[in-house]
Order: sequence, then structure tokens, then C-alpha cells
Amino acid sequence: MIRFVLIVALSLFAFQCKDSSLPLPFGAEIRKMPVDSAENGTIDSVGYYIPEKDNYRLIYVELDKNGNGSSDEFIWQGHATTQDPVSPVKNMVKVHEEVDENHDGKIDLIRWLMPNEIIALAQKDSDGDGYFETTMYYNLKKRVVRREIDVKKEGRPTVFIFVDRAEIDSDGDSIPDLVVYGTSDLELEEKAINLRDTKPLSKGASYLFNLSLIPASDRAILGSGF
Repeated sequence: MIRFVLIVALSLFAFQCKDSSLPLPFGAEIRKMPVDSAENGTIDSVGYYIPEKDNYRLIYVELDKNGNGSSDEFIWQGHATTQDPVSPVKNMVKVHEEVDENHDGKIDLIRWLMPNEIIALAQKDSDGDGYFETTMYYNLKKRVVRREIDVKKEGRPTVFIFVDRAEIDSDGDSIPDLVVYGTSDLELEEKAINLRDTKPLSKGASYLFNLSLIPASDRAILGSGF
């Protein structure tokens, strides 16, 4: 909704400035437009845009979603492949988001997006220490189908959580050698981190190294041949 309000405001501004707009030279300035999307007298979003001749491009949006005066969501946008030749504003798509989910002033969730706002990959700092230890992979239905957790925070994941199992690299060679089964994401994470109810796992039976073993509906967009 906020993004829609920004686009409408920018469209009206672009239309009004159409005759005096400048072509986009190298190193052109980025301008900003504050918006009170809630109409309560407080600015809650700012759109950053690059002016082009007869066309304005919104490239970055900053949001204060809880109204505390601090930015808690940052959205970068890219140029869409299809454009409306009549509109004075270029169609853009989200490509990157950074979110302060718990409103403590620090980014704790990062997303990379594809067209139609499909999330391809996300990283999360679950404990607020500034280290993004969890990486989440999505399928085309916008569902997390694999999570990788860097439990020891050594720069590589040791737990790989799929829909019905979690695989564990217990010896640090980047090859899962243990597996646990469960019916929920939380159950799988608890078992994997605490090495509870583990069974031996061969590389040939690992989902991580044999994506064809994963049901097609549970495969991630990245690395699965989509």
C-alpha cells in the first residue's frame, strides 16, 4: 500500500514537471519524495528517484512502518522488463529488501527477490548479534523449502533443514553425515542442533547433494534447475 501511494505521488509529480524535466546525465542526482501514506500528519515513507526526460524512476524506498521515527524497512528496486509507454513513471520491481523486524534499530532480515515479488533467498540474524547465521531458500510458491544454519558461526552452515528432514554436518567437512526426521520446522531444528534422534546419512542419500530425491514441489528456486 505504501509503495502504491509513493508511485501515485511520484506519477503526479512527474506529470506536473514533464515540460521542465532533464535528461539523465552521468552522475545525475538522486532526489527524494517524503510521503505521509497514513494521512496522519507524519512522514512514514520516503521514495528516492532519478529524474529522466518525461520519465521518472523510483529506485529506493525507505519505510517507518511502526511510526517511531526510525526507518525499519529498506527496499531497492530494479527496472521491470515490461513498461507502459504512456506512464511518466517507469515500472519497477523489488530486487532487495532489508528489514528491522524487531524495531531495535538493526537490520535482522535481508531478502533477494525475483519478478512478481517472489523471494529467492533470505538471510536472518535470529539472535540480534549482527551475524546472519540462517539462510532460507524459497520455492516458486513463496514458501521456505530449505534452511541452512551456521550453528557455530564459522562461515559455513552445518545444519540443512528441508520439509521433512534435517541433515547435519557433524565433522565440518561440508558433507552432511547425520539426518533427523520430524513433522515441523521447529522440531527438525531442535533435533538437528541438539543431535537428538540422529541416524547415519550417506552422501548418496543426502538431499543437499541429490536434489532429484526432493519432491519437485519442495525444491528451492536456486540450485534446482528452475
